[in-house]
Amino acid sequence: MIALPDYFVRKVSGYPAGMKMPKMTRYHQVLGYSYQTNLPPFKFTGGVIQGDPLSGGDYRYWCGMPGVFAANKGYASCRCCGEVHCSKEGRKEHKKKGCGPKLEEAFKMLKRSTECIICKLATHRKVYGVPMCCKDCEFEWEFTTATPAVLRYVLEEIN
Repeated sequence: MIALPDYFVRKVSGYPAGMKMPKMTRYHQVLGYSYQTNLPPFKFTGGVIQGDPLSGGDYRYWCGMPGVFAANKGYASCRCCGEVHCSKEGRKEHKKKGCGPKLEEAFKMLKRSTECIICKLATHRKVYGVPMCCKDCEFEWEFTTATPAVLRYVLEEIN
């Protein structure tokens, strides 16, 4: 049997499997940004609202909802301002607010990056004009994260 000094046992016993784990990254809320907007809340009117689902190129400017979970097939949230529309006509009308050119300029700045916009892994793969490393990040871009932090910072820089 090996006798270990008490100070060594106390030093190592606080760590899982005797190994010191790396420090966790702390995330803080960006000042001046809130997930709540000045828009009226999106209200669910009861039944299924038949809207126009997003097509492939729409995901560049709009964040949708997966068809499996969607009570509203046409749900789309603008990546620039967060406004919600359910029909193709509503999305066309929204173009007049000027979100498209802002997003185009932001995508142009992000195009040079080799870091995934969602998970920040190194990649040379481009989807919708922005770097994305895998199908999981692509799914998150299309249906989960409307404005990733990197895109939000670039949009703030443009404004």
